[in-house]
Amino acid sequence: MKILVVDDTEENREMLSFILEMDGHDVIEASNGLEGLNALKEHMPDLVLMDVLMPVMDGFESTVAIREFLGDIYIPILFLTGLSDDETLSKCLTIGGDDFLYKPISNQVLRAKINSHGRVKELTEQLNRQNEELTRLNNQNEREQEIAITVFERAMGVSLKDCSNTRSFMSPAAMFCGDIFLTSISPAGSLYVLLADITGHGLPAAIGALPVSQMFFDATAVGDSVSEIARRMNHTLDNYLPEEMFAAATILELNAAGTRCTIWTGGLPDILITDATGNLKESIKSQHMALGIYSDEDFKRDVIVRSFELGDRLFFYTDGITESCNREGSRYGDPRLLSIFDGESKDIFQEVIDDNAVFRDGLKQDDDITLVEITCMPVGAEQISYQPKPQDKIPWHVDMNLKAKDLKGRSPIGLLTDIIGVSGCVAQHKDNLHTILTELFSNAFEHGVLQLSSDLKRAEDGYLEYYEQREARLKELEEGYVNISVDFSVEQGQGRLKISFDDSGDGFDLSNLRKSGADDTFGRGLGLINSICDEVVYSNEGTRVDITYRIY
Repeated sequence: MKILVVDDTEENREMLSFILEMDGHDVIEASNGLEGLNALKEHMPDLVLMDVLMPVMDGFESTVAIREFLGDIYIPILFLTGLSDDETLSKCLTIGGDDFLYKPISNQVLRAKINSHGRVKELTEQLNRQNEELTRLNNQNEREQEIAITVFERAMGVSLKDCSNTRSFMSPAAMFCGDIFLTSISPAGSLYVLLADITGHGLPAAIGALPVSQMFFDATAVGDSVSEIARRMNHTLDNYLPEEMFAAATILELNAAGTRCTIWTGGLPDILITDATGNLKESIKSQHMALGIYSDEDFKRDVIVRSFELGDRLFFYTDGITESCNREGSRYGDPRLLSIFDGESKDIFQEVIDDNAVFRDGLKQDDDITLVEITCMPVGAEQISYQPKPQDKIPWHVDMNLKAKDLKGRSPIGLLTDIIGVSGCVAQHKDNLHTILTELFSNAFEHGVLQLSSDLKRAEDGYLEYYEQREARLKELEEGYVNISVDFSVEQGQGRLKISFDDSGDGFDLSNLRKSGADDTFGRGLGLINSICDEVVYSNEGTRVDITYRIY
């Protein structure tokens, strides 16, 4: 070590220098406090032995000046004193000294204290180096976060702004938000909405926002169906995110008139639907697993289609709201949330936000919080009428003739939807077409070929009996068919699909075609088909149905 000895007595300096040099230290001598200060500035020793009583500048004054010069640099200062009163010793430590030695100085005590303070200095220097490294890393991290924030803001910035149909509230639990809310307008003028909650929060969760947002905007720009958007996102996340990460999501398309929604929902809380006054009309439960869990082959693409009155509103949110905790550790929960949907609130959206904040009472969030409100009204953005391309006017025809052995396999509707959806003008209608084809195939196959009656579902445990009979009759099926025909043509400038189903069943009395009641949990599909198709015609005693659906 390099040690500075400051003492006005030459004999003391010589004795200390001899001892220290014998122990391998380098010694610098100064005869008063001022010389000691100047020597320290020149040589920057590792330790200072400072006498108290000296001419020109005493040890107290010199120590104060040394500490002021060093600032954050740590060099131990040990006072050498023959004084032992409490006031002097206390002053030694108060002004910046680290320890003291009594005169006459014991060699063993001197060595012990030098070694002790040498270790303290090494630890202090190590800590300073670590602090400098932490400061450097923190500065680097802040810069990287600034870059990341810019990237995320640009990725999300493409989202539609100031749409009169939507309101949203997002409150991240950390700097980066794992919740994603995006909106976009389709080429036909409908409104796409995405709400996703990626596992966890902060930067790791937010990383998943990049592929999801890019996929969303690419898909909506060409008018992809909701189910196709969900499928593509699932495929991307399944390959992109680690196995333990996934994205609970709701993807919604509101038609340009604001009267019908197509919804794919997986893993998020219920969608709450109210009328214009705020009375709760319906809740839609999640139909699927979250995105990124299933492989592409096992992915479930089924969507929900609902018709609405103008002024109806849809509320969907992430579980950060209902799982918020207060200071007693209680959760906000569904009952408290649903109590706001009583028709008395003037602004449900704002009341949910305010009530949740009151409940948390300033407690830090454990998760990201997002709330979205969609109002059913004509889409509040510039609508772009669809302009068919030359290839969209070419007529085509698809036949699918399914025998008994084919009907025992997987449903062909997903394949048929993909086949006809290859046509560019048809692609944006795939959700509606999948719903239509699924319902018509179910009627033709289950009620026609298998001769199952929906009335079974009315009885207690009716669903169980219905599907038990379905499995039994399917195993015994040796004959029967379902023929599907799809024609696309352009008539008077309008592109139309004509879809026909023929089955080998006995048919039914067309005059007794029953509409499902409001309390039925089945049979609503036919009403939906009538609402979204231009024409639905049954013939051949109910064994044939022809529908017309306008593409553009």
